[in-house]
Amino acid sequence: MVKAFIDVVLPEEAAGAAYQIVKKELIDPFSDFIGEKRLREHDWSLKGRIQTDGEVIRETIALAGGDKNAVLVKGPGITPTKEQTQTVLDSLHDSRKPEDLSKLVTGTPNGYMRGHWLVKGNLERYENPGLSDLLDSALPVYDRAAKIDVLFLEGGREKDGVFYVPENDADVRVDFNRKTVRETEKLSAGSAVYAKITRRADVIALCDRAIEKNNDIVFMSKYTVRPELDGEKKKIYNDRREKHGLQRLEGNQGDIVDAAFARLLTRPVERETTVLVPDPSYGPKIAAVLNAVYACGVKKPVGEFSVCRFSAGKSEYGGLNQVAKEDGEYRLYVGAKEFRFPIKAGDMFEEMHYDYADAARYVAQVFCQAAAKQYKRVVFAFDESDPYDVPVIKAVRNEALKLKKVEGEDFLIMKPDAAAVMMFTAPLPGGTCYAYDNLWGDIVSDAMDLGASIASVNSVILLADGRVWPEMGGAGTAPDLMELSKKEGFLRYDPIPIIEGLAIGFAQAALKEPENKLLEQYASALHKAYLNVLKNGIAPPDLAPKLKSKQKTGVDTASFIKAVRVELLTLLGLKEEAAIQTSELHRILREIR
Repeated sequence: MVKAFIDVVLPEEAAGAAYQIVKKELIDPFSDFIGEKRLREHDWSLKGRIQTDGEVIRETIALAGGDKNAVLVKGPGITPTKEQTQTVLDSLHDSRKPEDLSKLVTGTPNGYMRGHWLVKGNLERYENPGLSDLLDSALPVYDRAAKIDVLFLEGGREKDGVFYVPENDADVRVDFNRKTVRETEKLSAGSAVYAKITRRADVIALCDRAIEKNNDIVFMSKYTVRPELDGEKKKIYNDRREKHGLQRLEGNQGDIVDAAFARLLTRPVERETTVLVPDPSYGPKIAAVLNAVYACGVKKPVGEFSVCRFSAGKSEYGGLNQVAKEDGEYRLYVGAKEFRFPIKAGDMFEEMHYDYADAARYVAQVFCQAAAKQYKRVVFAFDESDPYDVPVIKAVRNEALKLKKVEGEDFLIMKPDAAAVMMFTAPLPGGTCYAYDNLWGDIVSDAMDLGASIASVNSVILLADGRVWPEMGGAGTAPDLMELSKKEGFLRYDPIPIIEGLAIGFAQAALKEPENKLLEQYASALHKAYLNVLKNGIAPPDLAPKLKSKQKTGVDTASFIKAVRVELLTLLGLKEEAAIQTSELHRILREIR
């Protein structure tokens, strides 16, 4: 009888097509090991979210989060642009407009999922165990790299901003013109609260500086998950481009900050480039890392490493972001303390906070993950001079005292930019876990594979109750590959992150059913199977050139998954079925570059 259900959030686009092949080849035929009806699938696609106005997300979290034995395995999905949302609405003959929909439809569900009280999850991104040993990837070379000039909003977060750490338990609320825009929440003593106004004139001036330099411009922002803040900054940038006689760059132009940052690290520019980052927080950090990397180059860490992100709470992605529609005043209330922010129409306001209890839980999870992986150390990338980071640092030292960890040996506390510079240019030997806040950790972790392959990195959500929920991330949804597959008649998507995410999910379910040796055997074999295929020189086309093996055969998605099935059957001792599937593999094998 199934005790630990696996709730699968279905991937979208090319990832969704690859998942269906994985399910057909690597899950459905192995019900004797997995158990009947262990998987429960949930449609979080843009279409599914629109049809339920986001309720499908709430229902899934209530189901999986409320079952202490359940494991949720999340596939990659799209964070839609307004145009994408409108297209799906039109296809459904739905008369609503994107702005009429729940934020769970038009935004990313990740913030809701990780911040939900049943989850309270932080995120860890790591190199898939055993994969890096099989790859011989060439690191980027910066000999021909041109000069880059990173422009960002000056003044830091302190400009027109306020930090506050309440000494006692307190309620936090935000009003605009005496109407509540952030409902009351309770915070414990020692929590962190931050609010800031970004002046429209400052963003305009920054954009004009970038445009007037007449260089190539790489614009960076997180407009998909902070549409009322970064989205408005992108609109201002396009308005200024239009004012200067340049073409508007609407939609995803490869300018979402984490993807753009990773691209600049792994593919050095050969023409003078202006990097425009209209943010006073991650802008200076990006400048520090890019300048260091372009001057010194990058080095691959010796030993395994991971990035843990402080995702829970109403911080950064869960923050309040608004563009003022009229002149007025924001008021932030923290207990008996009141802060007032006069604002002009068109300016942007943000407020974010986290509870000290969440920070303490995050720190404990980081130490726990590092110990489980037998890492040598943890690097906590938080700034002691930043009041918003201070509660996390306090939690680090409190937890270290309990665990008898020694600062300087077992763990380090470094400024976020310095930690990232070290991570990319001078990594410490031995296993290391880098702990960042959510936003900066998101940006940095997208580049942690250093161009080896996006399939080399996966993510897990660390739940408050000790559960681990894996993601089938890494390769993203890859809509361009879906379009290409229609022309070519086969799929090029790299399914390794999907296979690895499911392998972790089955392994976590096996922990909940310790007597179920067949499930444990299957989970372990699923991970080893794709590694064995790579050792044999068969790989998705993005990985094939980087294999250390003498044979390097790039194959399509279906061929690779079929090869994994042969290895899985072999590892499970099903030799006759393995022989049958080997013959089938020879029949369908498609070599591609």
